Amino acid sequence: MFEDALILAGGLGSRLRPLTYAVPKPLLPIGEKPIIERIIENLRDQGIKNFYISVNYKGEMIKNYLKNGMSLGVNVYYLEEEIFTDTAGSLFYLPDDFRKDLLIHNGDVLSDIDLTKLYQVLKENDFDFVITSIKKESFIDFGVLEFDNKSKQLLNWKEKPTLNFYLNTGIYGIKKETIELLRQEKEKNIKLSMPELWDFLIKKGKKIGIYEHNGKWFDIGKIDEYLKVNEEYSGT
Repeated sequence: MFEDALILAGGLGSRLRPLTYAVPKPLLPIGEKPIIERIIENLRDQGIKNFYISVNYKGEMIKNYLKNGMSLGVNVYYLEEEIFTDTAGSLFYLPDDFRKDLLIHNGDVLSDIDLTKLYQVLKENDFDFVITSIKKESFIDFGVLEFDNKSKQLLNWKEKPTLNFYLNTGIYGIKKETIELLRQEKEKNIKLSMPELWDFLIKKGKKIGIYEHNGKWFDIGKIDEYLKVNEEYSGT
């Protein structure tokens, strides 16, 4: 089971401006608590004991709020990025002696994800990295045509279809050996996005798995989404 988590909390939160001019996105309140506090409480209640929090933009505010994590019953350590390293670059800032499987969690998403099931997918299927996904549906209120691009001949059509697709939730599991491989192959002070990490792992012949989450998941990336989530957590 995971005992350690990396929370990515160093982003600018540019899509939530002007709210994030004053505070970093992880400290924006959802109901009566900041986003990051709700994330920590959820993960703590599922066995996470140690939290590594990557900070950059307005990082001192996050450090002043959470301190060492004692008030939440956890251990909090800070990874202070020298540059903005994107969504995967903060892995390089983990302590040199870190040798554990790790949960990675975006600092702007809330969910009721089952960490035990995620860990089982990582270990039992011998994956090197696991991406948590969630199924979404999109209704198209038009007829959708399929045709040959060259001849322009109609091949098929769907009248007002509902399309199913799977989103990346921003919650991941990574094996300790995968972290070590990354450290050996890449330099510390680089920007590295999650898609770039996946590409690197696939080229190295590593296995990336998918865990399908069927519960709640909220992405607090834009103003309208932030207001919607606050309605969900109103009074809590």
